[in-house]
Amino acid sequence: MAFKVHVVRSYNYSFDARAGGPGRLQLWGEAGKLAEISFVEDSASVPAPSLYPNLAGANAYFKRSAMLPLIDMLRNEGPVSVTVNDQAPGFMFVHTGIEPAGENENQ
Repeated sequence: MAFKVHVVRSYNYSFDARAGGPGRLQLWGEAGKLAEISFVEDSASVPAPSLYPNLAGANAYFKRSAMLPLIDMLRNEGPVSVTVNDQAPGFMFVHTGIEPAGENENQ
């Protein structure tokens, strides 16, 4: 079992007029693209991610309703990271660093 944690430095997202909703979300790190996230309907099952060689990133799927919370995390939290793990069946997740408890953490 191996895993790698990558810090997200930037991101971009798109909406697909043909699909009528979220297109994809791309997460970028110092070495390039970390993740290509596509969205499935909330009622659909989520396909397994495709991991990049050497755990450098992943193509992953999230439920459509997760897009706004992901964008909120990317805009308002820091640091945000991507962890890629090849433990069967393989997974990728997006997460924050350790955050202080309570309101007004910047004061």
